[in-house]
Order: sequence, then structure tokens, then C-alpha cells
Amino acid sequence: MVACLAFAVLSVSAFMAQVFVLLPILGVGFGLVAMANFRRYPNELVGKKPALIGLVICAVLLVASISMHAIIYATEVPENYQRISFRDLAPNRKTSLPFSEKAMELHGKQVFIKGYVRPPSGKKTKLSKFIMVGDFGDCCFGGSPDITDVIAVKITTDDTVNYSYGLRRIGGIFKLNPNTVAPDEKEIPRVFYEIQANYVR
Repeated sequence: MVACLAFAVLSVSAFMAQVFVLLPILGVGFGLVAMANFRRYPNELVGKKPALIGLVICAVLLVASISMHAIIYATEVPENYQRISFRDLAPNRKTSLPFSEKAMELHGKQVFIKGYVRPPSGKKTKLSKFIMVGDFGDCCFGGSPDITDVIAVKITTDDTVNYSYGLRRIGGIFKLNPNTVAPDEKEIPRVFYEIQANYVR
């Protein structure tokens, strides 16, 4: 009962990011288990009404958050941009290429990708150049991503971004640099993947 109500409160964060949809799912699971226990032990257990309220709240938030994320996913890519993900840029271990075969196909094309801003050392506001990573931990907790898990972004418009924990949506011309060096944290490195960004959200 307590767990179900706790997840009902936490489940509001499911609207912030897709990963948090797990919270109302867990809340529904705990709620169903609680209701089953109330049916088995109707005279021994108390708190059925709060547990039912928590279950209903979690179920409503689950449906609402999934619907919201589905609508965003279906409408977030601007016209004439191709959606890609960091998974597309991971190298195929069955080949000797140090970068993704998909990256060769994407070179020179206009793409759309979501990720997290990893700013250059010492600067966190009004960034026109930065590293984008696909993992929240690599962005915010000092992780060391592989060179194929980062994209060097250079904004070609007057837009800038500030470092934050939020997911960024970037669109622009994708570039593959076959000859490169490992990332240097002191400045924006020349990595395998670059985007000349003309769309920033």
C-alpha cells in the first residue's frame, strides 16, 4: 500500500523523460499485488482504499505519459530531417571499421538526434560548440564515453545552448571524419561524428 502510494507521487516525473515511465509501471505492479493480497487476506490487512487510489493514479499517469511521449516522438522531427540515434552510430563489431557503416551513409545528410550536452571545460552557458552524448551518466556524472558515443556539435545559426540535465534535440548536417583523434576534454575535439546544427531545441 505504502509503495503504491509512493510510486503514485513519483510517477509524475514520467512526463519529464521516457525512462521515468518505469515508475508508474512499477506503481501499477505494486498496486495489483496489493489488491490481490487484500482479496486473499480481507480481514488481516488494512489500507485497501489508499492502495486502490495509488493504483488508479499510477494507471492514469502511465497511460497519459505514454500517450504524451508517443505524440512528441511522432511530431518532433522537423520536415526534411532524418531521425537517427546514437545506436545507429555504434560500430559493427563484425567489421574492422572503427565507426558505424550507417555513418558513411549519413555523411552530408540532414539529421535529427536527441542527446545531452557535455560542455567544454570551464564554460556552461551560451554554447555554440559542444559535445553531445547519448547517455545521461556520461553527460552529468563524468563518464568516459567511447569516441563513437559522442558527436561534436557546432551551431551554425545565432542560437546557443546552456548546459543542463535536460535532453536536447539537435538537427543539422551530419559529417563523418574518418581520420580523427581521441577526445580532448580541454576543448571541443575532432571526433568521428560532427553535426553542423541549424536546428536546436
